[in-house]
Amino acid sequence: MSPNCDPQDSDETMTPVSILIAIGAGLTSALLFAGMATQSAFAVGFALATPVPVAIAGLGWGSAVGFLSAIIAPAIVFTVIGSVPSALTIAGSMTLPMAILAHLATRRMHAVSEVDTGHSPHSLQTAAGDVTWMPIGRILFVLAALAAIACVAIGTLMGYDPAQIEPALREAFFDPNVTLDPAQQVQLENLVSVVVGLVPLIQPTILTLTLVVCLHFAASIVRRSGRLARPKDDLPESTSLPQDALFLFAFALAGTFLSGAAGIIATVFVGAFGTAFALVGLARFHRRTRERPGRGFALFLVYAAVLFLTFPIFIFVVVGIVHVWKHGERIRPARGR
Repeated sequence: MSPNCDPQDSDETMTPVSILIAIGAGLTSALLFAGMATQSAFAVGFALATPVPVAIAGLGWGSAVGFLSAIIAPAIVFTVIGSVPSALTIAGSMTLPMAILAHLATRRMHAVSEVDTGHSPHSLQTAAGDVTWMPIGRILFVLAALAAIACVAIGTLMGYDPAQIEPALREAFFDPNVTLDPAQQVQLENLVSVVVGLVPLIQPTILTLTLVVCLHFAASIVRRSGRLARPKDDLPESTSLPQDALFLFAFALAGTFLSGAAGIIATVFVGAFGTAFALVGLARFHRRTRERPGRGFALFLVYAAVLFLTFPIFIFVVVGIVHVWKHGERIRPARGR
């Protein structure tokens, strides 16, 4: 049963302490993001953790605190650096999406109408008036959508243009003191084209994974502190997507054959939702290997193969798609009363 329902706000009343928490979370996020200025691998790793303080604030102290910290972080970045693009980047790709996700994760709902969820393992078969929590599948769907929208917005803001990027990459790959024969020149052109073509696919993949990891990490911290009201989810069992994601993914996949901006935007959505489907597939593998001998070694091999070979991830994308097709939540409009 899906909660086409009345949401129940679980936020606490804003207090001076809550405001201080929001300021502290926003400041911490801004400092983590500012580390990207050093362009070191270590600092970039910290920058990817930018959403964590906002998630902790939103999960532990309520949505209002989370959104306030999400606004404070880019405001601090703009005040210190004076860069509007940097402030919009942290807000659009990191802090505001995480504030939205934290709000959804802490959202209590009273079901008021029956909705068919098929045979989903995370179906909410509750009677009217029962309290439920936002399903993991819906949170993951919104997360992937936010990641895709953020990447499109940032690309538009930065003026992403493959025609301008390709010459810069050629200069980076090409040593002017070395003369290339025609065959090598063709190989270089092909390499540059592949790299430029993969950018709209890789960027949303990284952002989707970043938001997933940061939300999960923040939830673990807040749960240990005792401030997270949401019960612990059985992620291997409950990780899925609504079936709406299948149609969106198919539409985006077809759109990748278009040229120009439309094709790039479609590729971005394929990257974000393809990553979400892969996570569903990996969750099913975790579920099926439970209590089986050699599970740890099997998981190690799978993740090593995905990390070093890359192509096995497509197997889990397919597994995720099949699972959502068979068991994904089917949302129906509320029936008239």
